[in-house]
Amino acid sequence: MVSPLSDVPLRAWLPYFLGVSLAWGSSFLFIAVALREFAPAQVGLGRLLFGAVVLIAMVAALRRLPRLTWRAVVSLGVVGAFMSGIPLILIPLAQQHLTSILASLLNATTPLWTALFVALLIPSERVSRLQLVGLVLGAAGIAVLLGAWNVADFPAVGAGLMLAATACYGIGSTLSRVLLNRVHESPVVLSATQISLSVLIVAPFALAAPAPEAGAIALDSVSLWAIIALGVTGTSFAYVWFWKIVKAAGATTATSVTYVVPVVATVLGVVVLGERLHWYEPVGAAIVLTGVWLAQRKPKPRPEVMQELKGSPA
Repeated sequence: MVSPLSDVPLRAWLPYFLGVSLAWGSSFLFIAVALREFAPAQVGLGRLLFGAVVLIAMVAALRRLPRLTWRAVVSLGVVGAFMSGIPLILIPLAQQHLTSILASLLNATTPLWTALFVALLIPSERVSRLQLVGLVLGAAGIAVLLGAWNVADFPAVGAGLMLAATACYGIGSTLSRVLLNRVHESPVVLSATQISLSVLIVAPFALAAPAPEAGAIALDSVSLWAIIALGVTGTSFAYVWFWKIVKAAGATTATSVTYVVPVVATVLGVVVLGERLHWYEPVGAAIVLTGVWLAQRKPKPRPEVMQELKGSPA
């Protein structure tokens, strides 16, 4: 059977796609559970530590020691600050004020921020009219998603923190294209290096937070196991699986996981955590995801440009 999204068999990428969807979709549930015993920065640090251990073990098993210049290491540190440092503190902070459902739905705005920052930071990639419509539509969807008309119940703090986290993802994704385009290493090596550097970024904030109670770090602590699950699945294997999808089926298929993650998180939020889903949240999410789809559309080359390409040497 062949995928309608690509010309490769489904079995080549679908298991990884489902794995990433479950890992990232369940991360909001795990964060909610971890916050019962740990401070937000400690949740972020624990997630990074366990993720780094798994990724470093993968690098050792593959016998692919990093061969990175200091410039590449610094670039990975900068990208890591925005991709796996600051956001992993902001998201738990946001979930202190939001349900896991709403946090996951707001997380789906990440491609909108990426499209915006690509347009701002990479002059050669201008925003098309269709992409601009997508950005505006996405912004309107966020307002609906948050129930902006409910002034008394508007989750301003949580929404602000969550959108700041997704904006960081957008900046980090854009910077990775600018700073890492000449870094030729395997995704496992790059992920291991980035996550390890992010540990150093988050550690001071985690150490400054009040120490958790002794029971929180016991082997029977549900919150501790939630952090372990966050690190092992969402911060290590999911990264590797995502790049396997990119390699097998392309970036378009890989980024379509954006549409599945909120569904997984919503089901878990309702079934496991007993959270309430308001009617306007799925409506707003649908508008946001439509905006995401439009913002990711690339303008077609003009006919005269295509003619020039046909006449140019390969």
